[in-house]
Amino acid sequence: MASLDRQHVEAARNLGASRQRALLEIVLPQVRGTLLVGIVLSFVTMLSVLSVPLMINPNSPTMITVDIAYRINTHSDYGVANALCLASLALAAAGAWFYLRHAVARVEVAS
Repeated sequence: MASLDRQHVEAARNLGASRQRALLEIVLPQVRGTLLVGIVLSFVTMLSVLSVPLMINPNSPTMITVDIAYRINTHSDYGVANALCLASLALAAAGAWFYLRHAVARVEVAS
């Protein structure tokens, strides 16, 4: 957001655009790439977080990584834990694919 060109927003506001319209049509298109990359990286990082939910409520696991650890350590249920790991891997792979596709598109546009 710091690198956003404020002149475009000011020009839109001077021409009568509302704040919401300036946000949707001027600001978001300019920061869309950076915002999407940040969302994907946050998503993939959150897949690996294990300690925070365990500290908040160790009796009720809610995140997939916590549920995997819970099923292995408490129930020795390796089959379900493996299935959950595969689902987690698929989610992370989808996030990585999206990120790489966006990065390649950005490089092609810059070339």
